[in-house]
Amino acid sequence: MLKLSRRNWNNVLIFAVLILMFVLYGIPQRLQQKMAPEHRLIPADSQLLMVGFASARLVKAGPQWQLQPATHNVDAAQLALAWQYSQLIPADAVPMQSRVPVAQASVQLVGETSPIIWLLYPGDDPANAAAQARYLLQQAGQSQFYQLSKQQAAQLFMLE
Repeated sequence: MLKLSRRNWNNVLIFAVLILMFVLYGIPQRLQQKMAPEHRLIPADSQLLMVGFASARLVKAGPQWQLQPATHNVDAAQLALAWQYSQLIPADAVPMQSRVPVAQASVQLVGETSPIIWLLYPGDDPANAAAQARYLLQQAGQSQFYQLSKQQAAQLFMLE
């Protein structure tokens, strides 16, 4: 048997409890996070600084969000929340060479030098009425497409 003083046994016991807490609490949470990947417009650990559209910009001015120029009848704070927390659903889209985006957004994050470019495309099959009610979203330089409803696309890209 090991001969340790009472103080050393206390230290061993404290470290054993910390390791047990990590094993029982930390590892299952990490595994759960890795098992369920979520797709978002911006990474969960990033902060939004600015979103640039074709005719307007959403910028953070102090604690407030502002839409510049203020010609659009849109709540800037709601638009910023939509960009920060929208969940994306992966779509099985066949890449088409003739696909032309109907809208584009340039997203600038705090601490990042280059923006994230999101391209919005119309649905797959124009003959299908259900496809017209959805849009496809793609990050520039990536091959994955995400599906957006007409309402989501209108909210995020200020479509009319």
